[in-house]
Amino acid sequence: MSIRISIFYILPVVLLIFIPSLFCQTNSIDSLIGIYKSDEQNPTNIIKIGEAYAAEKRWDLAINYYEKLIRIDPNNSDYLYRLGGTQAAYSEVVSKFKVLPLINTAKRNLIKSASLNKKHIYSRWALVQILTELPQILGGNKDDAQEYCHEILNISKVHGLLSYHYFYSFQSNEKKIIEFEKKIIDSLNSNPVFFDFNYFNFIVGKILTNQNHKKYNNLSIKYLERYISQYSSADRFSLDETYYLLAYSNFKLGNENSRHFIKLSKEVSMNSEKRNYSLIKKIDELNKLINR
Repeated sequence: MSIRISIFYILPVVLLIFIPSLFCQTNSIDSLIGIYKSDEQNPTNIIKIGEAYAAEKRWDLAINYYEKLIRIDPNNSDYLYRLGGTQAAYSEVVSKFKVLPLINTAKRNLIKSASLNKKHIYSRWALVQILTELPQILGGNKDDAQEYCHEILNISKVHGLLSYHYFYSFQSNEKKIIEFEKKIIDSLNSNPVFFDFNYFNFIVGKILTNQNHKKYNNLSIKYLERYISQYSSADRFSLDETYYLLAYSNFKLGNENSRHFIKLSKEVSMNSEKRNYSLIKKIDELNKLINR
């Protein structure tokens, strides 16, 4: 039986969205490596090389350069986070014999990152994902995942609530999901905020779309538009689903542009290599309502 883990396609999002990118597309990897050869102690350039390889999903090469950062500064929380997140991403594609040691190494680096910086939300968020989604035999631990959710909550209320929402969503605990959705909405009512990490923009947009209140439907559109404006191939949720939610929110508000978004949703969905037939069915149902 294969033990290859499929959850870590989430973690490239961590790498590309959580950490402010220093990589510029006008800088080729070759030119960056040329700079490195003349100055092997320049962490800014090393980070650019790591990000460039990570953007191409060449995880092993990105890891190689992030390990150089650790040799420069073994107790730098950001460096450890970059290395741990990339190792977790790499675990998706390595042979089954390398998965477990790689995941364990990633966890150690992320735990050290979190311990060195008591305010580091994203190393804790990466640990919540790993500990929640991994089976116990591979190092998952639901109690520890909840503890990191609590730590995030103490750093940032809305990030903590979203972490708990993620945790209970994976458990399919409907009572807790509803409880934390209400808390997220209440928090955003008092302190509206958009997120650098696009995953959260989508989740908040989806939660608000499902509310029967014009205020929340209008706000859901802003979050979903934010998600689209920041969208990259690393993001977890597809554009066809995002356009569907935009169409739904606009339809509930009686906006004519719901037709535009449902059309976009259907086009993207039908052109996708991996068609989501459940979503296509919902698209068709909403399209009928819009065009009545």
